[in-house]
Amino acid sequence: MAETADAHSITLMRRLLLLAVAGLLSASALLAIGILLLGHFGDTEGRILVTTALLAGYGLVALPSAILLDQGRLQSLAFTGLGLAGSAAALSMAAVWTEDPPEWLGKTMGTAAVGAVAVAQVAALTARRRDGDQVSVRRLFAVSCVLAAVVVAMAGAAIWWQIDSSGYYRVFGAFFVLDLLAVALQPILARARPATAAHRFRITVANGETVELEVEAPDLATAVAKSIHSLERDGRDVERIEVGST
Repeated sequence: MAETADAHSITLMRRLLLLAVAGLLSASALLAIGILLLGHFGDTEGRILVTTALLAGYGLVALPSAILLDQGRLQSLAFTGLGLAGSAAALSMAAVWTEDPPEWLGKTMGTAAVGAVAVAQVAALTARRRDGDQVSVRRLFAVSCVLAAVVVAMAGAAIWWQIDSSGYYRVFGAFFVLDLLAVALQPILARARPATAAHRFRITVANGETVELEVEAPDLATAVAKSIHSLERDGRDVERIEVGST
């Protein structure tokens, strides 16, 4: 009973987070439309419009983390993303509504924003991942995580130490483009893989042992070859294969 109650509470929390993000985006959009159509553009209206844009933007940044939380995957990463998005939004609004914001506020806001976007990238790619992804997609995922960390570190250094070097920003730009490439290639390669079906085999090996395998492959012949190769790699000789597809 306790486990059921806990599961129900977690499910409810996930739904509330998703609904909160959806409500935030809707409210921001409606407020912006109202100001654009009916408002008089003074200093206060401009700040309200910027605030609504920030809320909508950070709502989108938080969305991958909310989806990850809804999937029940890597909750620590999801909460980190939500925390960074919320902190960046709060700091950004403080900067907008402060008459003369201090330098540290702008630097902290920029650092939190870059971190929130990087975590959102990792969360979105994690939410997309499937058990059947090819090795190339998995490697690209790892590469994109490393590149995101490098970009965040370099951006943070540029923000806090005000680096004035064209070479530094050229290298930063190169890492940024590589990160975008690694992110873009993952869903493309995942969808470009050939269609596969699951094939089940009952295999008898040399010592009389029976092994049941399920192999994904584009055709039966490839599935049989993969099964035989897998067992022979473990040092077992195949004597008989009974085939059945699912």
